[in-house]
Amino acid sequence: MANVYEPGEEVFERIDDAFFALDEEGRFTYLNDRAEEVLDVHGENVVGDNVWEVFPGAVDTTFQREYERAMETQESVSFEEYYDPLGKWFSVTAYPSETGLSVYFRDVTERRERERELERYETIVETVQDGIYVVNGEEEFTMVNDAYAELTGYDRDELLGSHVSRVVDDATVQEADTLEAELAAGTRSTATVTAALERADGTTIEAEATVSLLPDGDRVGVVRDVTEQRARKRKLELFERLTETIEDGIYAVDDDAAFVVVNGAFCEMTGYDRDELLGRHATTVKEEWVSERAERLAREVRAGDREEGVIEFEVQTKGGERLPVESRLMPFTLDDGIGRCGVVRDISERRAREEELKDRIRQQEVVTELGKHALETQDTDTLMAEAARLVSATLDTDYCKVLDLDVEAEDLHLRQGVGWDEGVVGEATVSAVDRNSQAAHTLDATHPIVVENLDAETRFDGPDLLTDHDVKSGISTIIGPTDEPWGILGTHDTDRRDFSEHDVTFVKSVANIVAAGIGRHRSEEELRRQHERLSALNDINSLVHGLSESMFGLSTQADIKHLICDRLADADSYAFAWLGTRDGDEIVADAEAGVEGYLDDLTLAVDDETDERGPTVRAHLTGEIQVVQDVADDPRYEPWRDRAHEYGYRASASVPLADGSGFYGTLNLYSDRVDAFDDEERDALRRLGSIVAYALSSVERDRQLQRERNRLEFMNRLLRHNLLNSLNVVDARLEMLDGRVDYEVHDHLQTAIDRTKEMSEFVEMVREVTKVIGSSDEQELAPVDIEDVVTTRIERTRDSYPGAEIQLDSIPGADVVADDLLGQVLDNVLANAVQHNPDPSPTVWVDVTADDDEVVVTVADDGPGIPDGEKADIFRRNAKTFDDPSAGFGLYLVKEILDSYDGRITVEDNVPAGSRFRLVFQRA
Repeated sequence: MANVYEPGEEVFERIDDAFFALDEEGRFTYLNDRAEEVLDVHGENVVGDNVWEVFPGAVDTTFQREYERAMETQESVSFEEYYDPLGKWFSVTAYPSETGLSVYFRDVTERRERERELERYETIVETVQDGIYVVNGEEEFTMVNDAYAELTGYDRDELLGSHVSRVVDDATVQEADTLEAELAAGTRSTATVTAALERADGTTIEAEATVSLLPDGDRVGVVRDVTEQRARKRKLELFERLTETIEDGIYAVDDDAAFVVVNGAFCEMTGYDRDELLGRHATTVKEEWVSERAERLAREVRAGDREEGVIEFEVQTKGGERLPVESRLMPFTLDDGIGRCGVVRDISERRAREEELKDRIRQQEVVTELGKHALETQDTDTLMAEAARLVSATLDTDYCKVLDLDVEAEDLHLRQGVGWDEGVVGEATVSAVDRNSQAAHTLDATHPIVVENLDAETRFDGPDLLTDHDVKSGISTIIGPTDEPWGILGTHDTDRRDFSEHDVTFVKSVANIVAAGIGRHRSEEELRRQHERLSALNDINSLVHGLSESMFGLSTQADIKHLICDRLADADSYAFAWLGTRDGDEIVADAEAGVEGYLDDLTLAVDDETDERGPTVRAHLTGEIQVVQDVADDPRYEPWRDRAHEYGYRASASVPLADGSGFYGTLNLYSDRVDAFDDEERDALRRLGSIVAYALSSVERDRQLQRERNRLEFMNRLLRHNLLNSLNVVDARLEMLDGRVDYEVHDHLQTAIDRTKEMSEFVEMVREVTKVIGSSDEQELAPVDIEDVVTTRIERTRDSYPGAEIQLDSIPGADVVADDLLGQVLDNVLANAVQHNPDPSPTVWVDVTADDDEVVVTVADDGPGIPDGEKADIFRRNAKTFDDPSAGFGLYLVKEILDSYDGRITVEDNVPAGSRFRLVFQRA
């Protein structure tokens, strides 16, 4: 084997490839130096050894299979394979022969690694999302990856070989050339270009390219679509500007609650510098519970249980102050956990407004509460005390007072208040005229007076009441109208206070309520007094009315006096009454009621000295009513003041009982009302005194009149008796002559008989009319059938006046309230309609109508009528004479009878001529 290869050894040593030869048994016969180097063996050590024994790692590999295939087929084989024991790639070509195998091989490990690296780069280039391109010196694309093609919207083939101006403008091309020159000069290794990339569809995107030079001088670029990135960057820049310009504090903390972001407003709010906060725990500026609460809210937001977290707390500033804030927070994701970001707003003003609103609501509630109290209470002192208590409690002041202006408007009395030293309320006074006092200044002002620091006050000096209690500030305002104030409401504090407008308005509102309560109380007092006066007047008027009916039925003056005293004592307006007359030189009681023995131990001497005379004696002497409006204050009542207290009265009046015929004593009244006897009541009492005097003077006159009335009634009855007896005798004699006289005198006889009957009826009618007009007995009225009476009286009138035509319409069935005189009424009206008509054949129309309450009988004629000026006179007493008995007593008696029926009669013109009388009756 050595002999065969010796002539060619020099040739094998000169070739670059490694070479070894194997015999037909696979034993090494030759290795060149290169083969020994690559295989890391020495030829003399392996020649003659089997290749698979020397390199057992190649057994059952591509090496063994390919070598054996070449020997079997006697055809050369070429392959590349990795030999793991040596860690190398080999490119192998084996040439078979009948005597063995010649193997040429080369270590291609570096090439294969470069190829594999290139494949990796190619894979990376094709798989990265950024676009990659390569352009040559003519600015033509020589390579683009899929990402770049997709970025531009072109196919890869469309881009390869095309000029870069296809996707960028000339300015960008020039900028790239400039950068390429700098890269070529070595002044920089990479450069970045940002430009608008024109896509195939005509749209543009913002792209950023990082370029460098390849060894061959071509320019390679990595392009990224930064449209969204730029938008995010602009958005981030905007957010950063907003974060720094917004007035609210903004922060972000990491998963450990350490600050990672704070804006300037947050720093200003907390008093820390930004560097002092970043990295520090959130509890630097807030309490631990706030962080725990914030973490829980963030979890709830992430879980979808709430949209955002809101928490109110107090920030602890670097200076130690506590600032109320509201934080709205949201969670956000960090690389290593979940953080929180939030907006913090200073809510000091809002809290102040809320507190102010609460104060205003409380003040309004107090005003409402006090207003209701003012309506419910009748005691103004209770109202004032409650007002002072509520003002002090609501404004949290040390003192509150209600000052009462006296009648002379010179002093203000501390009537009610809270907080003052013991004994001050109810005793202390403040000048209302000293212009150096706050109270007097308040009275002069048209608005509330506010004092923030009494020590520095220049408008007035502090009165002793305020300075003795260390008052520094306060509010005072008038109670009532400024032109007629009732007093002052003031509230004060020992600290300097800045009272708000709402505080001032509140005090003014309370003062208005107190003023309204006082006004209402005064109005009610006035109404009560007016009611008492009206009640007294009503009592007197009712008494007068009752006495007018009662006194004149009494037979003696004593009865009248007792009746007067009883009625007055029973009235609510008076405590008791007595009636006194003069007996020699003294006034004695003739009657009394509501009291017993009022004068038993009291002598009222008429001849007392002027200063010692009481109202009763003065009334007797002067004949004028004497009044004491308040026995407690009237100095003239000093001798009887204890008696007034004993008997419980406050006012008295002595009323003279006198009329033109004489003086009958005095009526003495007593009331528990102060100022009871005003002008109206005195006038009413004067009238009462006059009526009582008239009643007393009329007792005897009434007794005499009654005797005269009895004598007239006796004579009336005697006259009627004798006249009727005589008429009955005449009528009987005339009846006896009937049929016994000749024809010539028969008519005269009949006339005498008729006239005698009419006279008898007339006498009976006079008796009935007398009962109606003159009798004091009650008239007996009953239901009377109007249809029967009207029909009967019409027939009677037709018989008496055959020439007259009397027409009667239908008559409703109805009863009226009347008596036996109803027929006389209709006879009189019907006769009047016929007799006063000059027509020998007069016409009379009678109509009867009825409703639920009344029945109306209408009698109309066609006579000359009654002039308008005489219509009102025809029903008077002198409108008729008694010359014609058949005509009755005329329309006067008709009216009197209808009045007794509670009816009425009227007259009006008939159309076209005559008169129409309407007789109205009450329906039974």
